[in-house]
Formats: sequence, C-alpha cells, structure tokens
Amino acid sequence: MKRHHQRLTTHHGAASRSEKVPVADFENIPIIDVAPLSSPDRSDRQRLAAEIYGACTQVGFFYIKILQNHGISDELISALHDAAHRFFALPEEQKMEYSVAKSKKYRGYMPVYAEEIPTDDDANDQIEKNATGALLESFDIGYEILADSQRAADDVLPPDTYDLYGDNQWPSDEVLPNFRDTYLLYCTEALTLCRRLMRSFALALGLDEGFFDTMMDFPGVTSRILHYPTQPVEGEVRDGLGAHTDYECFTILSQDDVPALQVRNARGEWVVAPPIPGTLVVNIADCLSMWTNQTFKSTVHRVINLTGQERYSIPFFFGVNYDTTVSVLPNCVSDDRPACVKPFKAGEFVRAQLAKTYVAYGEEPSTGTEDVLL
Repeated sequence: MKRHHQRLTTHHGAASRSEKVPVADFENIPIIDVAPLSSPDRSDRQRLAAEIYGACTQVGFFYIKILQNHGISDELISALHDAAHRFFALPEEQKMEYSVAKSKKYRGYMPVYAEEIPTDDDANDQIEKNATGALLESFDIGYEILADSQRAADDVLPPDTYDLYGDNQWPSDEVLPNFRDTYLLYCTEALTLCRRLMRSFALALGLDEGFFDTMMDFPGVTSRILHYPTQPVEGEVRDGLGAHTDYECFTILSQDDVPALQVRNARGEWVVAPPIPGTLVVNIADCLSMWTNQTFKSTVHRVINLTGQERYSIPFFFGVNYDTTVSVLPNCVSDDRPACVKPFKAGEFVRAQLAKTYVAYGEEPSTGTEDVLL
C-alpha cells in the first residue's frame, strides 16, 4: 500500500510517545464513557483520547459504557447472545456441518478442545502451556461487505492475498432463523464503533485523527461466538481459554453475566474482569501494540469458568486492511527504545497466528476427549 505521510499532532497532557512508558501494573480495569467519540468538539475528543491513552499504556484493557454512547443497542446484543445459545444448542453433528476444517480461511465451527493456544518461545513472556485444547466451542466469521455500512451491496472485496476475506459458513434460516441477519447487523454496528475508536487511538498517540482511516477500507475482522461449558471434572480446573494475547489491533468483547475473564498485571497477578451491565470490554492486541513500539499494551489474559454455569461471550477482533504494512510509529521510537519489530504485513501476521491455533483445512478436529476421560 502507499506510504502515508500524516501530520503529527500533540494534545494537552500527552506524554512524548518516545518516553519510557509504565509497565502494566494495575489492580483494576478502568471504565470509560466513550460518548465523546462522536462529539463535534475536538477538545472533547482529545480529553477522551487522553483517558484512553492512560488505559492503553497502563492496563491494555478498559470497559466502555454507556450502550447508547457506543451505538450498539442492548436489544441487539441480547439478540446475538440468544442466537449464540440457539447455535450451540444444535446437535454436534449439525454444528460440524460448518466445521472450520471445511474452510481455507479459518471460518466456521470448532468443537470443545479443538482449539490450541500456542506457547511462546520466550520464557520471559510467561505464556502458559495448555495440557489440552481450550475448554470451549466456537463459531467464527470474517469481514463481509454486507456487514459494512461504508460499502455498497455491489462492492467487491479487494485482492485476497492472505486468503482471509469472506466465505463465511452460515447456517440457513431453516436451521437458525435470523441468525445470519442478527450477526451481520451486530458486525455493522461494531465496525462503526471500531473505526471511531481507531481515530481516538490516533489522537491518543499524537497522530492526525485520520491517520488510520485509509487502512480501514476493508478491515481485517474476525468475530466469534463462544460457549464455555462447566468444568468437566469436579475439583479439577481446566482453562476455558489459556493465557494468550489477541492478534489484531484490538478486541471488543460482549460478556454474559458469568465471570471468567482474567487479565494478568506486571506482578503476574490475575485481575478479574467481571461482567458489568451496560458495558463492553476493549483490549489492545498485538498488531497495535507493535505499531506503537509496545507503548500500548497487548496484555495477557485467560478465561477460567469456575462458576458451575455455562458461559457465552462474543469477541469482535478488529484489524486494519490485510495488505497494510505495519511499521513502528516514528514518534514511539527513541535511542533507548528502538523499534521492537521490523515492518510486516497485517494479513501475513494474522494468518500465521491463526494457523498456530485453529484446525487446518481438511484436518479432522482433535477434541481431546480421550485425555479428558482418563
């Protein structure tokens, strides 16, 4: 893609981005009212950006409230959670008709224990190794033009160099009435919110507010519905989703009312991110962290469901166009903080990460049931 020479700006109260930033040493996760995202007053947007900067550099996670402020209605979120319940209630053989193994783009269904969380070669990262796959089942979709309010219905996808756009596997309306329509409507609203958040991140980083705009024409998006069953053996704890970071720029998560998400601070302590009515959880992911020379924290997190109840959640992973070259921002580099990574293509990075975690095309999912029954 073309190199973007955007004018760098600063806002009141923002530290120089090349200064050393604090480690993610936190005890709770901030709640931010994001109503100013759509404010016509730039000073309102700058104040919000400063608040977001603090959360992104010190925690890597924050809640956003109030539902009417971020444009995704309570009714729509409830409808999608209902759709998730209906999908996972289908017989296993019917869900397997939409298996990820039938997709070259990692879209579709994975049964319990099929998903693996890769370990990191750097022991200092302390990413924990799972003895088995994740204690969850999932259904994944990717970016679709019909879910993007900035696109016309007859628009076509760009060249798919990394084989990640489109080709979602949808249950028919005969199987799950309104499932596809509800999910696409949610994605439409989530995309609008994510683009606004990226503009706020640009302000927070001392960039022109529109710095990322042309990199979000066909954003690299994955959304999932997740079902976490109860622990299979009484007294034995298995990770619903082991310690990991997310891949794209950031994630928006809708939780139900079952607490299970935990976030690790710099002291290695796990801080619970409980469901809070009227909020969504936002967390920074690897691409944006590397873009900012790790100024923004891609914080390790996990899911352990010890409640005795089933849990459902819906993450929406937002990234830039897959052909975007991610290169560490010049104003996040200094003599004592050299660039943490060489430039890379967003799509190449995301696909490589998915390949480590997901069931491959044509591969029979391993559910780990033999290990569980021993």
